[in-house]
Amino acid sequence: MAKIDTQMAGHARSGRVLLASTALAALLALPQAAQAQTPTPSTETAAVAEAAQDGSEIIVTGTSIRGVAPTGSALIGVTRDTIQANAPANASELLSQVPQLGNFGANHEQATVGRFRTGGFLPNIHNIGIFATLTLFNGHRMAAVGGEAVLPDPGIVPILAVQRVEIVADGSSAVYGSDAVAGVANFIYRRDMEGFEAQGTYGFSENSSYEKRNLALGWGKRWSSGNFMIVGEYSGNTPPTNGEYDFIRADQRFRGGADRRGTSCSLPNVTANGVVYAYPSFLTGNANRNRCENQLENTIIPESRRYSVLATIREQISDTVTLWAEGNYSNLRTSSIANPRNFNLIVPNTNPYFVLPPGVTASQVAVVRNTQGLFDNPRNLQRSEVMGITLGADIDVGGDWQINLLTHYSKTNDYNDQPEVDLQVAQALARGTTRATAFNPFGQAADNNADVLAQINNGFTQINDTSQYLRQLQVKADGPLFAVPGGDVRVAVGTDFRDEQANQLQLGGVPGPNQLLVRDDNISRFVAAVFTEVNIPLFSGANAIPLFQRLDLAVSGRYDHYQGLGGTFNPKFGIVWQPIEDLTLRGSWGTSFVAPNLGLITSIFGVPQPGQNVAGIGTVNIYNQGGGNPALTPEDATTYSFGAELRPTFIPNLRFGVTYYNVKYSNLVYKPTQADAFFNPAFAYALTRNPTPAQVAQAIAEAPPQSPVPDVIDFIFRSYAVNLGSRSIDGLDFDLNYTLDTGIGNFLFNINANRQLGYRQEIVPGSGFQDLVGRQEAIKWRARGQLSWTLEDFTASLFMNYIDSYTNPGSVAFPEVDSWETFDLTLQYNMPQVLKGSQIQFRASNLFDRSPPFYDGTLGYFSNLASPFGRTLEVTLRTRF
Repeated sequence: MAKIDTQMAGHARSGRVLLASTALAALLALPQAAQAQTPTPSTETAAVAEAAQDGSEIIVTGTSIRGVAPTGSALIGVTRDTIQANAPANASELLSQVPQLGNFGANHEQATVGRFRTGGFLPNIHNIGIFATLTLFNGHRMAAVGGEAVLPDPGIVPILAVQRVEIVADGSSAVYGSDAVAGVANFIYRRDMEGFEAQGTYGFSENSSYEKRNLALGWGKRWSSGNFMIVGEYSGNTPPTNGEYDFIRADQRFRGGADRRGTSCSLPNVTANGVVYAYPSFLTGNANRNRCENQLENTIIPESRRYSVLATIREQISDTVTLWAEGNYSNLRTSSIANPRNFNLIVPNTNPYFVLPPGVTASQVAVVRNTQGLFDNPRNLQRSEVMGITLGADIDVGGDWQINLLTHYSKTNDYNDQPEVDLQVAQALARGTTRATAFNPFGQAADNNADVLAQINNGFTQINDTSQYLRQLQVKADGPLFAVPGGDVRVAVGTDFRDEQANQLQLGGVPGPNQLLVRDDNISRFVAAVFTEVNIPLFSGANAIPLFQRLDLAVSGRYDHYQGLGGTFNPKFGIVWQPIEDLTLRGSWGTSFVAPNLGLITSIFGVPQPGQNVAGIGTVNIYNQGGGNPALTPEDATTYSFGAELRPTFIPNLRFGVTYYNVKYSNLVYKPTQADAFFNPAFAYALTRNPTPAQVAQAIAEAPPQSPVPDVIDFIFRSYAVNLGSRSIDGLDFDLNYTLDTGIGNFLFNINANRQLGYRQEIVPGSGFQDLVGRQEAIKWRARGQLSWTLEDFTASLFMNYIDSYTNPGSVAFPEVDSWETFDLTLQYNMPQVLKGSQIQFRASNLFDRSPPFYDGTLGYFSNLASPFGRTLEVTLRTRF
C-alpha cells in the first residue's frame, strides 16, 4: 500500500507509538486489575441490553471492549422481535428492509448491482459502494464468494439462527481493518434456543409465476455452563420471466418513452456495400431496421435453491475458561435464462443461401442477427458452496480482564457455466458452398441443415471456477486499566493475522482437450495487524454534575500490514456527552481503507462481443479486455459523524435519534462502462477505435479470449478496474420509536429514514466534481415506517416503504422518475393451549399492488430501487416443541 504509506506516514508513526504504549500499560495493569472499581451502569444500547439477557458480557459491533457500545458511533440494531415482525424468509430479504442500505427497495433475490460480477445480495451502507461495507458473522470474517468482486454472502446464515443484526454506519477500520469505510453489518447468532424450533414460509405473486419457499428446522439446548444450537434451512424460488409483465419492454413508446430495442434479431439486418438493409423487406434507413424485444424470455431473478446449516456450541469448562465453536455450511445453486447470443458474420456469394437486395451486386454481405429462431436461449448455471469453522476461547485472568482467542478457517467455491455458440465455427460454416455444409444465417432452424446447426451449438461454454480461502488467528485482551471518577478506564489490545487466497480458473470452448485456458490465477496475501482501543468514562452516574450526566471518550487505532503492498495505520476518536438525562450527544472521526479486492487483482482476459449496438455508431464487434488488474492500490477514506438521541422523561417510551455522517472517499476502484469509453473524452485511454491487425493481436495476447474472436474487430475496449477518482458523501439518518400501552392493546410506532445530502463524485482526477444527489445513483430519501398493534395473542403490523423521486440521466423525454410508496401488512396470531408456542403469520407485501414507477430504460423500471412483482402474499408457520 505504497500510496497509503505516503499519505499517512505521520499517522503510522504516531499510531505505532499509541499501540505500543497502550499495550505496555495493559500488560502492567494485568496484575493490578483486581483493584479497579466496578463501573456504574450507564445507559446501554438496545443491542447491549438484548445481548445481556442471556447473562453474558458481550462485545457489541464497532468496539473491541466488552459490555460497552461503540463510543460516538450510531448503532442500528435489528432485533429478534423486529425480524419476526418483518417476517423475512432469509437474511438477504432482511437486509432489503433497512433504509440505510443502498439496496433498500430492490428485490433481495437479485445480485447487488455494482458493475462487478459478484454473487449474493450485499449490504451497501449509505450506498457508498459494495466494497465499503464489511460483513461479519458473529463478529468474525468469512471467506468471500463471487467471480470477480469477491465478498462474503450474508445469505449463508439461516434466518432462524439470527438473534439480531448490528449495523454500525460509521467508518470502522480502526477496529476491523479493511473494508469498513461505510461501516459494518454483523449477524449475531442466537444463544437462547431451547428444544426444537421450526419455521416455514410460502409466498407467491398474484401477477406472475413467482413463488418463494423457506423451511428451517433448529434444535438447541441450554445448560448451566453453556449451550448448543444447530439450524438447517432450505430456501428456493420459482422466477418469473420479463414477458410476464407488460411494462417490462425495451420499447417504451407506449408510455411515451424511447424505443431501445436491439437490432440483432431473429430476422437479420444485412449490410451490402456499406448500406444496411432489413431482411427480408430490404428496406433501408435506421427507422426500417429489424428491431426486437430480446429479453422477454429472460428470468427477472435467478431460479435458486439454497441449503444452509449453522451449528454453535459454547461450554464453560472451568471458572476461568470458556470454549466455543461455530460451523457454517451453505450450498446455493442458481440458474437463469439469459439473452440470445449474437452473430456478426461475413457471408460470401458462394454460400448457397446468399441473398442480395434487388438491384444490388456484391461479392459478400455482413449479416447481424441473434440465435433466436435457431436455438433456445442459453441458461446460465451457477453453484456456490461455503464451508467455515471457527474455534474460540475466552479466558478470565482476574480483575475483570479477559483474553480472547479466535481461529477461523473458511473456504468457498463458485462454479459458473455460461453457454455460448461457437462463433468461429459459425463463420467457417457461413463460407460453406453446399446446402449440406453451409450455415444459412438468413433463415431459421427449419431452413438449416440440422448437422450444421449442431456444429455451431456444439456445447461451447464459458466456465469460471473460483475458490476463496480465509485463515485467521486473532488474540485480544481487554479489561480495566485504572479507575477515574466516572468509572474504570477500559482498554483492549490485540493482534490479528489473516491468510487470504483466491484461485480463479477460467475456461472457454467445447469441453475437451482443445478447450481454451483463459486464465489460471492463484493469488494470495498475508495480513498482520495490531490494534488497541481505550474507553474513558469521565462522567457517569457516579460523579454526574449539571451538564455532565455522562461523558465518555474513546480512542482506537489499528495498524495493518499487507504482504507485497505495505502498511497503513487508521485511528478513530469518539465521544459521548449526556448534558441532561433526556439528551445524549455523540461524535466520531477516523480514517478507513479498502485493500484491493482479491477478485480484482487477477489477470485480465478478453471478452469478444460481436454484434453490439452502440448509439450513434451502429452494430459493431468489440474486443473487451476485462477481468482483474494486479496494479490496483487501496481505496482510502476519512469519515466523521455526530448525532443526538432524545429520550424525554415526560414522554415515556419515546426515542428519537438523528445522525449526520460524512465520508471523503478517494482512490476509488472504478470499472469503465461502454458509455464512458465511447462518449467521455476523459476515458479515451479505454478505447481503441478501428484497431489494426497488430493492435488486435496485441490485445488478444494481453487478454486471452474466453470465446472465439470474430474476424473483424471494430473497437478494443479496456473495461478492467482501475483506481481513479473520489467521492464526497454526506447525509442524515433518522430513527423515531414510540411504544404505548393502553387498555385496548399495545401500540408501536417506528420510522427509520435516510436523507442523502451530498454525493459529489469525480471519476477522473481533475475532471471536476459532480453532485449526484437526486439522481438514480443517490436518491434523497429512503424510509420505512411501522405501526403495530398487539392485543393478547394477536399482532397486526402495517409498514410503509418510501423511495423518493429521482432523475434518470439516460432519458431525455422522461428524466424524472416518480417516488414509490408501498405498504406491507403482517398479521400474526400466537396459538393457545395445546399449540402454545406456535404462530401463524400472514403477510402481504406491496399491499395495494403498485407497479414500480415508470423508468425510461430497457426494462421500464429501475431494478436497483424497485421490484416488479407487485403484491405478493405469504404465510409463515412457526412452532416450538
